[in-house]
Parts: sequence; structure tokens; C-alpha cells
Amino acid sequence: MTASLERLHPGPLPIFRRTHAMLSSLGNHREQVTAHAIAKEILADPFATLSTLHTINLRVSERSGAEVTTVEHALMMLGISAFLDSARRWPILEEIPAGYNPRVLGALQTLTRRAQHAAWQARDFAVLHSDIRAEEVQVAAILHFLPEMLIWLRTPDQAIALQRKRRRMSDAEAEHAVLGESLTSLRQMLLADWNIPPLTLDLLNPAHIEHPRQALLAACIDIAQRSDRGWWDEQFMNSYNTLAGVENTPLDSVIATVHANAARVARSCDWLDAPAAATWGPMIPGPWPAEPDDEEEAEKPIVQAVVETAPPAARPIAKPAPPEPEHNICPMPDKHVFRDALKGIEEHLDGTLTLNQMSAVILKGLHSGLGLSRIIFAMLTPDAKRVKSRFTLGISADDPLRHFEFELAGKDLFCQMMGKMQGVWLNEANRQKLWPMIQPKLQTMLGDGDFFTMSLYNGNKPLGLIYADRGKSECGLDPLTYTDFKMLCLQAARGLSKIKPPS
Repeated sequence: MTASLERLHPGPLPIFRRTHAMLSSLGNHREQVTAHAIAKEILADPFATLSTLHTINLRVSERSGAEVTTVEHALMMLGISAFLDSARRWPILEEIPAGYNPRVLGALQTLTRRAQHAAWQARDFAVLHSDIRAEEVQVAAILHFLPEMLIWLRTPDQAIALQRKRRRMSDAEAEHAVLGESLTSLRQMLLADWNIPPLTLDLLNPAHIEHPRQALLAACIDIAQRSDRGWWDEQFMNSYNTLAGVENTPLDSVIATVHANAARVARSCDWLDAPAAATWGPMIPGPWPAEPDDEEEAEKPIVQAVVETAPPAARPIAKPAPPEPEHNICPMPDKHVFRDALKGIEEHLDGTLTLNQMSAVILKGLHSGLGLSRIIFAMLTPDAKRVKSRFTLGISADDPLRHFEFELAGKDLFCQMMGKMQGVWLNEANRQKLWPMIQPKLQTMLGDGDFFTMSLYNGNKPLGLIYADRGKSECGLDPLTYTDFKMLCLQAARGLSKIKPPS
């Protein structure tokens, strides 16, 4: 380690002003606050994470040689009240010389964003892998970025030199030129110096990449690093395939989960003045959709068009709805509405929404968010023998498509889809193969355009199916909308599994 890098040895670390404020606020309610709630705030700040783990492991290693690999465990051993008192004395990043330097502060915020993204992906995929110690993988993802953050904090001249070199040569060459060694080897030595336990160091050791936890972690870190520069890099597929292999999950589901996680972490950690990876999410070329002049008017088409298909005797008597105008142009997606739909579902996983309310959120996301014109949400009938249209959007009252249904005992395309949660995009490339698998009655209803469809599951229990298209054959569908469609359907399945039971 060079003389300048000796400055990276353990010592007091600053935390972001927002972290300091949140911990101070929690300190005012220490009798009610839990270690889990405090850990959530600590894990959002890499410096706070490193400082907490260093403190507890330095203490326990001197006494018993034990290892503490998670922040929540560290808090329980330190004592919540004692920790919150000590946290008040931590320096604030924005109030020290490094924080006054816009370039240094900007780099630290960018690396924090990256660490948050990697940690969110790693924890979610670890949970999906049934890892009962998922926070260990989450912590390792955060610590991966600490050496470079320490370089920016304590030796910014080297950080700037490294940044410049990386623009002209490979990362490995730049690291050897500036640091005298690779960041990978420096990471192991530096984190060990900060008393990070061997178990965590093993997770970050590329020599163990063949192990599932290490492979999962490396893939999530790679995704977080690449997505800082957009989502078009073909090398993403290597990480997607790794996750698909570890999770034993279809590739499409992995990609949808990655995109959904990127959106979630962007919303949950929006206090940093640095763009989140979700900012560079795929957008479809075309004119920007016109903003409605009045929010109330903008909501009306959604409310009016969501129609529950119930027996006529059960429906309230109402005036016939006016015929829906025929689309003269192909609809355009609105990413803001799409993100709001994902957020709306996420915020109501506590069972506070009814089926009607949750369905309205989902259908609005599909219709306005993704620019899909005709949408059907079909559900299992009470006898579990058929799947029948329950809610529709963008389908006129006299359109036979409103009566979409099929028998589960059949062998057509939709029946086969109900065997597990999966999606299909019917298009010209697969029409010759898939179209004959649809029963003639449904073929007549659907017409000759492309469509998306996906079955919905709650664990091993089928919930129903979503169908969507753009109404006219000339309004084609595309891969990016299909990815977003599956992402929203995955989120929809989560939301529908938590709906409020009828009173």
C-alpha cells in the first residue's frame, strides 16, 4: 500500500447530513424504535455502515473473537440507546472540508447511489434464493464500494487521477497506474484493516465466485455499476444469466425483477443529489405526451373505463355509457404514470386496498403508463374451473372481448400459461406457432394485432391473467414495453395477494 493510501486506515468517518438527522430523530423515540428501523437508516449510508461494523467488530474481537456481519446484529450488541447517543457525535460530511468540495461530494453521492442499488438488488435476490442471512449479502454489496469512497474522502487527488485514467485505459490498468495495485486486492486488505469479518471478506473475494452467494453478489454489483451508464450494455446479459442460474428462474423474470428493484431503490433513497440508475430506464422514442390541463379531467377516463363484469342483477342501474371514441393515433406511454403505479402498489402491500381499488391502480399503470389500449384482468371463478374477465379497460360495452374467458381444463395457449406465472408476447415472429394454439372463439375476439399476456400467481396459487394490446394492428408493441409490462404484472401479483378482504 502506497504512503498516501496509508491515510485510508481506520479512523473517524463522517455521515451524510440526512443520516445524522434521521438518527437524531429516532433518538427522540428510543423507547419505541427497533434495531431494524435504525439499521435501515444506517444501511442507506455506506460510511455509517462501515463505522458501525468496525466499532462492534473491534470491540467483540478483543473480547471473544466473534464476528458480527450485519448492522442489525451490531446494533443489538452495542445497545440501541448507547448507539444513538454516540451517533449524535459523528461528524457530518457536508460540514467538513471534503463535503465543501463539489467534485468530492458529487463523487461520494454517486458511489452511495451505486452502493444502495447493488445492496437492494443483492438483498432481494438473496431473499428469493431463500437465504436466511440475506442482510450479510446486502452489507457486502455496500462494503464493496467503501475503498473507492475512502479514496475520494481522504486522498481526493488520487481519486481524480484514477477517474481520468479510467477514461483512457481499462479499470485494472488505471488502478495499477494510480494505486500501485488492483482495487480488488486493496479492498480485501483495507476492509480487513477495518475489522470487517472474514465471512464478509469471503463474499467479496472473486476467488470464490463459483459459490451461489458470491455469484449472486457479484452479478448484483455488476448490474449496479453498469446501470450508472444506462441499461443498453450487452454485458448485462452475463449478470442476468448468472442470477437466473442461481435462482433457477426464467431470464425474463430476472430482468423484470432487476428493473423493478432499480425503481424501488430510486424512490426509497431520493435524498441524494445524484441520478439513480432508474433515471436511465428505457424510454420509447416519440413525442412527449401532452400534459392534461386538469388533474380531475385526466382521471375520468380511467374511472369510467374500469368496468367490473358482474351479473346484470348485481349491478346498480346506471345510464348507458357513451361509446368510446375510436383511436386515431397510437397511444404513447407515460413513464411517470408507470412509476406511480409501481409505487402505488408497493405502498399498499399492507392490505389497505380492496380488489377494485388495487385493480384500478394496475389498469391505470398499464393504460396510461405503458400506452396499452385494451386491457383485461381475468380472474379464477369461485369453482376454480375457469378464468373469466373481471375488469376491463378500453373495451366498449358491445365488444365481445369484454366476455373473455376460458376453461382451465383446456389445452390452448391461455390454459397452458396458467400452469405457472409466465408471460407471452404474441407477435409476427411467433404468430405462426402460437396463434393456432388459441381457440377460434378467442381468436375472433382478439383480432389480428400483437398482444401481451401474463398469468398472475401468489406463491403457488394462481390468481388470474392480464391481457393487453394497442387496439389496432398498426400500433405495434416493442421489447421495452414488454419488459415494463412484465414488471408491472409481477408487482400486480404482489399487490393482489395483499388485497383487503370484502367486509
